[in-house]
Amino acid sequence: MPTSTTPTASSGPSHRCALRCATDLHPESAREGGVGVRSRERSASERPPSGPEILVGVHPVREALRARRRTLKRLVLRAQARAPRPELLDLVGLAQERDVPIQEWAPDRFDHHVPPGSPHQGVLLEVGALPSLDLADLARPAADRPWLLAMDGIEDPQNLGAILRVGDAAGVQGALLPERRAAPLTPAVARASAGALEHVPIASVTNLARALEILKREHGYWIHAADPAGEHDLYAMPDRLLEGPLVLVLGAEGRGVRPGVRAAVDITVRIPMGGRVDSLNVASAAAVVLFEWSRRARVRAAGRG
Repeated sequence: MPTSTTPTASSGPSHRCALRCATDLHPESAREGGVGVRSRERSASERPPSGPEILVGVHPVREALRARRRTLKRLVLRAQARAPRPELLDLVGLAQERDVPIQEWAPDRFDHHVPPGSPHQGVLLEVGALPSLDLADLARPAADRPWLLAMDGIEDPQNLGAILRVGDAAGVQGALLPERRAAPLTPAVARASAGALEHVPIASVTNLARALEILKREHGYWIHAADPAGEHDLYAMPDRLLEGPLVLVLGAEGRGVRPGVRAAVDITVRIPMGGRVDSLNVASAAAVVLFEWSRRARVRAAGRG
């Protein structure tokens, strides 16, 4: 696959060769309709195969290929007359490195497999489910930034994805999701997270309040909750409350943290607001709190140095 030059619309056969060569690793894929190989197209009435999840869009697909936490079944590109964009060729290269079958489908077949309304950017990846984790998998504090997120009633996939994106950027070591009253980890969450879902370990817990108590009692975590009426101003609270293993509990917009979960919380934190609106959405609040934790941690590290 050419990597030294950027393909252009006039490159013609060269981009076809680059994609077709990918199927040489997987002759069985070529027989099924691999990239650059003529094959019988499925009729429009056929349903997509059951079982695999379908990730669409450059960011979710790239991060799933990079993370390799799922079973990677096949990468599919939407056929186009012009040369593929460089980011699609990058995905082909990643798939080749990971021995993932690569195919190119006619637009009608491709569009039939894409969830309605999904911004696919001409690429999809069939994958298995994310590995299932439990509390024990995440409980041991990391050496650097031993921080966890705990979602209480975050049922909107856009909010959950945005929170995971923020958490990954801030360096959290994982997240807790209750088995009920939580958005499932669907491709919609993957899209909203820009692929961060592939990198943030997530443990499913039956009882979130009990899980928080275990983290406190057995692993030394302090449990913080974001709350517009919280006891502590985020920017004025003493450093000692932000040291060591921390969990940030985030409640649903409107309802906030439920009373049963709040009983396990040690510290409630408010973000001081300077305008007329008295609160942020949950993903924005998570970003403000986590990056203040991050700022304080850098300051402490610089002081020790």
